[in-house]
Amino acid sequence: MEKKELQEKIVAYRLLESRLDGLIKQRDLLISKLAEMQTTLNSIDEIEKSEEEVLFPLGSEAYSFGKVVDKKKMIVEIGANVALEKTPEEGKEILKKRMEEIEKALNSIQQGIIEAFSALNQLGPEIQRGIEKEQSQAG
Repeated sequence: MEKKELQEKIVAYRLLESRLDGLIKQRDLLISKLAEMQTTLNSIDEIEKSEEEVLFPLGSEAYSFGKVVDKKKMIVEIGANVALEKTPEEGKEILKKRMEEIEKALNSIQQGIIEAFSALNQLGPEIQRGIEKEQSQAG
């Protein structure tokens, strides 16, 4: 392996590492979003069942007791910072569809992670052999 070819493989390896890191971060964000959406679905179910007070999340692991004034209406973001009044069932359907979209994106990202790992596992030994060959020629 020529020195130029070795350098190109090292650059490709570094680019793959960077891509892999980005994909892993994206995957982690989507997994977190899925968990948040599942919590929201559970909360809607609890509100529908509740007779008295329910716990409302305030953020940062803080909650407050409160009463739902109208269990037949809720506000749901539909995208682009637009929110509409929906029934709980409509709200749950919107969330479930979003979760399906996120799961599809997760599958695609996971495939990208597998491909990047595979390419790294192939390039790594090639680079190592090239370095050892270069060192033996120099020594």
